[in-house]
Amino acid sequence: ISEQGGRTVAKPAIGMMTYSFGRSIREGCMSLPDAIRLCATLGVEAIDLAEAHLGDPQADISAFLAALSDTGLPVASSHTGLDLITRGEAARGEREQEARRIFERLGKLDCGHVMLGSPTGDLSAEDWRREYGIGLGECAPIAADYGITVTFENRGGPAGLLVGTADHCEEILGHAGDTGVRFTFDVGNFRYVGADHNAAFERLAQYTAHVHLKDVVPRGESFGMVPLGEGEVDNAPIIRKLAASGFGGCLAIECGGLGTDEDDARKSVEFVQNVRNEG
Repeated sequence: ISEQGGRTVAKPAIGMMTYSFGRSIREGCMSLPDAIRLCATLGVEAIDLAEAHLGDPQADISAFLAALSDTGLPVASSHTGLDLITRGEAARGEREQEARRIFERLGKLDCGHVMLGSPTGDLSAEDWRREYGIGLGECAPIAADYGITVTFENRGGPAGLLVGTADHCEEILGHAGDTGVRFTFDVGNFRYVGADHNAAFERLAQYTAHVHLKDVVPRGESFGMVPLGEGEVDNAPIIRKLAASGFGGCLAIECGGLGTDEDDARKSVEFVQNVRNEG
């Protein structure tokens, strides 16, 4: 909370995607509960939890719950494996069953937002966006039963051909209809598709409920992540606009690629703190 012109304005929360600790988790140097507790010491105020880091759906999540309880950090999550594009009553029934399993588990973590992706199948890009939007719209009311808001994000890489630009995102939102589907704005992913993230923000800010902050540099034929402030993507204008608007959601950092996961995370948190607190 800050004061601007006599008004009380909410500040966005600084979040951290667990992808930022993916290397340490894969190599066994750190567990997910360890990463959550470390984030709290770095000044992180929310966790964005990757589905892969939760492990098997039947696995015991008591250690995660303990870490969240100890730190008091709220949770958002992402799930990319749910089939949102196959139509028909049987597919819809299977999708609802799987969605409820996902949302029930996330509900135990008091998750507020979940970003849903989907396999691409063999549809054309235009057909995929239509079916993806419809599928998101089907899932949003189900997630609401668990107190969770469904979002989707703009993507980079090959998926950017499907959902990489502001045009794509507005098209998907149109197909989702008035169902409560919201948007996760990924700043760095616009760089992958050669789009201007500032121009995209002007069009998509009204739908944005969650934000991914990411900085990248050219690496081979694509891009690689670096700590915020170390690459080609200037995240600062987006942070400033969100802070000035009273956005009270999460700015989730996705970083890595230069030093240790901890060092890259610390640099990135300091970058966001400095920009957010300018006013």
